[in-house]
Amino acid sequence: MDASPIAIVGVSCRFACAPDPGAFWRMIMHRASGIAPLGEELSLPWGGRNLFDAPYPNHGALLGSLYSFIPREQDVPRELSIGENQDRYFAVQLAFDALADAGMRPHAVEPVRGTVRFGYAPPFNSSTMNWLQHTFFVDQTMEIITHFFRNAPEETLQAVRGELVNSLPAPDAASFLSGSGNSIASGIARECTFSGGATTLDGGALSGVAAIRAAMDDLRSGRADVALAGALTPPLSRPFLEGVSGEVPFATDGDLVPFSQDAHGTVPGEGGAFFVLKREGDALAAHDRIYALVKGVACGSAPLAKLLATASDRAGAPLTSIDLIEADGSGIPSYDAAEVEAVQSLWGVHRPGGPLVGIGSVKGNVGHCFRAEAAASILKVALALRRRVLPPQMPCAHPIEALSNVGSSVYLLNEARPWVTGDSTSPRRAAVLVNDGGGRRAALVLEEEPEKEDRA
Repeated sequence: MDASPIAIVGVSCRFACAPDPGAFWRMIMHRASGIAPLGEELSLPWGGRNLFDAPYPNHGALLGSLYSFIPREQDVPRELSIGENQDRYFAVQLAFDALADAGMRPHAVEPVRGTVRFGYAPPFNSSTMNWLQHTFFVDQTMEIITHFFRNAPEETLQAVRGELVNSLPAPDAASFLSGSGNSIASGIARECTFSGGATTLDGGALSGVAAIRAAMDDLRSGRADVALAGALTPPLSRPFLEGVSGEVPFATDGDLVPFSQDAHGTVPGEGGAFFVLKREGDALAAHDRIYALVKGVACGSAPLAKLLATASDRAGAPLTSIDLIEADGSGIPSYDAAEVEAVQSLWGVHRPGGPLVGIGSVKGNVGHCFRAEAAASILKVALALRRRVLPPQMPCAHPIEALSNVGSSVYLLNEARPWVTGDSTSPRRAAVLVNDGGGRRAALVLEEEPEKEDRA
């Protein structure tokens, strides 16, 4: 299979307080945060204790009104049932926005040799919940009522069941099928007139990486000439947050400051991003705007340092030519420390004139976006390469000891810096690190595409 670089030629996103990539970049540069208190709908009832008696978040980076779409641009039913999974229409809108950024249009007259790879798998959505309520929940409720009212007339019980059913959104087959993640990927391909494969991938925190890697394989194998890769974490629910709290240490004070000595957990976030990918040669021939080149990817259960070294080797780039590490940086102290140690082990002790590498994490801006977290990190790096800026992370007054050591080759990007190095023989390079907390990790190496004209 061809190992040529893959170009990112179009991007889109929506995260808390960031309706598009421009707003997303401004949020990063201004060190602004989309984290705010959770509303009553997501808060714990009955004394505020969850199933696992573990810390439950009281803040989150939520989409709010940004979870929307433009119906006239899509094949939307005249009346959209509240029992239908609206993630489908939101994901299509993100795909449309990415295509527009790449100078392409959906609903092409001729089919496009394209594929869709989509990272998505929420455990609850309006479609699945509606069908559970119409079936299991109604049945279970009636069993409880029958148990306590054994002498109730049959016609009364049937009337109660009818009232329960009538209180729910009306079921229909289309709404039920909309709960399937694969139906969303297929819907995107249909709306974009892509003739190739369309799959939904669930790699947990690595979902965005899995989507990118699958799209790269499509392009390098010749199965496609353009690929859409993205990942989405739609609006969160209390059942989801309760379940996750059993495994993920959440902060209870609303702060998410990666690599801080004061950090004690992460904060949940919502959102998604899409990328339009092409082979580098095709992108250059079409005079596309190239945000970045994806040069090397490594995933697996190996130590993070080994995966980063492997990704760098696959990119054909010396490790010390990487100037920026966009880390997982979740605000979970043990995870953050392990990441810094992994990078430090590769760069070694700093000596005067020796290479340095800056580290940061977008989670301080948009929260821990679960399946969309890697997509947020890749987008941040692509925009940084395009703008030739080493972007700052959220202010950190007390960095962890590994970053405060004067002998460290890794420094915390508390401030934006001009990315002054880089030319045709030594282009700007960055790496993205992802850790799903369950032993699966990933590293990607991205590189700038040198251009003669001024950058947008």
